[in-house]
Amino acid sequence: MNMAPSNMVAVRDLVYRVDAARLLDRVSLDAHPGQFIGLVGPNGAGKSTFLKTISGLLRQQEGTVSLDGQDLDRMSVREVARTLAMVPQIAPYTHGFTCVELVLMGRYAHLGRFQIEGSADGRIAREAMRTTETEGFADRTLDTLSGGERQRVFVARALAQQPRVLLLDEPTSNLDVLHQLKVLDLVDGLVSEGMTAVAAIHDLRLAARYCDRLLLLSHGRVLAEGSPEEVLTPERIETAFGVRAVVYPDPMTGTLTVSLLGPADTARQARRDLRVHLVCGGGTGARLMYDLQHAGFTVTAGALGAGDTDRSAADILGVEYVAVPAFGGIDDDAHRRHTSLVAAADSVVLCETPIGSNNLRNLEALRSAKHLLVVEASPLAERDFTGGAAQKLLSELQPIESCRSREEAMTAIQAITARQKGRGA
Repeated sequence: MNMAPSNMVAVRDLVYRVDAARLLDRVSLDAHPGQFIGLVGPNGAGKSTFLKTISGLLRQQEGTVSLDGQDLDRMSVREVARTLAMVPQIAPYTHGFTCVELVLMGRYAHLGRFQIEGSADGRIAREAMRTTETEGFADRTLDTLSGGERQRVFVARALAQQPRVLLLDEPTSNLDVLHQLKVLDLVDGLVSEGMTAVAAIHDLRLAARYCDRLLLLSHGRVLAEGSPEEVLTPERIETAFGVRAVVYPDPMTGTLTVSLLGPADTARQARRDLRVHLVCGGGTGARLMYDLQHAGFTVTAGALGAGDTDRSAADILGVEYVAVPAFGGIDDDAHRRHTSLVAAADSVVLCETPIGSNNLRNLEALRSAKHLLVVEASPLAERDFTGGAAQKLLSELQPIESCRSREEAMTAIQAITARQKGRGA
């Protein structure tokens, strides 16, 4: 019979107030041994306050915190320090101490009253410094180090405590890219050995890559909790951060990644009854695909070959498209399906994609378009690899409007659809 893992950290309905403001409002969390929990959310969401309350640095007005089954309020400072270590967001300035002396401070919870560090404590401290690659700083004072180097020394001090719970408040905020990955790899390794880690992480991509579960905080409340895939949806990112985002699996790491596209448009109106079809390829339609979908249009595309950048974007966004083999041409069945999507659209956009023999039938399908718009910052002649057949086809189509950019195309589509709605089309 499998037993559920015990909670190393259990937080229930935590409330922390400053005057009348609730910085934490009924926040709960369960963290088991061998779990890496990420706290994400905008500035002021309550992440740092939550960590400080779990560590005992702040005292909640309501709710409970327990560490390994013990009520935090009933534990002594020494008992808490033997169970839990915290790495602060900003490494405090500690005048006059060398780095090895600071790391040795992590051993105080394990020493008796008036007891000084022994050889075993020294070995533990040195090992913590080797692990964090700070051994070379051992005899230097903190004031000679950069902010990122100091941060790593404080991680070493936390490890010297030999805690079972590690709390980290923005552990990568002062680190370069290499050491961001090294610190999180280090925490990930400790978690795999059974440690419990709870970290406030500013970078959503790093949070999704390293954390088993995420807690999304907004205005002191839990907006969402669960796996990165459950929490980091475009809708929740927009609600919490006020930005538009695309979320998709990273093809290299297999973990979720987040692309931030810009501030949210709070004035957008749903237009799901209006369809826009894109003829694109090679990455020429990906951003327009997203902008149209975000503006509320139903978007379709095609035909797109396997491995094409625009096809990958359509998969990420859930856009319907006609799939064809890479460099394999468009057969009769694919052409019929593509023509049907073109005919069903209120507006069709021909993006600035190169035209060759394998995708010439994309232009043929445009004969069924109700309204056609062509994006061309450069003449088609520069992208026509059909010996002039593409230019001849395009001249016969007589597009209703020509635009030089994606932004112009968006404006034109919105004007077209406004006219159509005004006519009841």
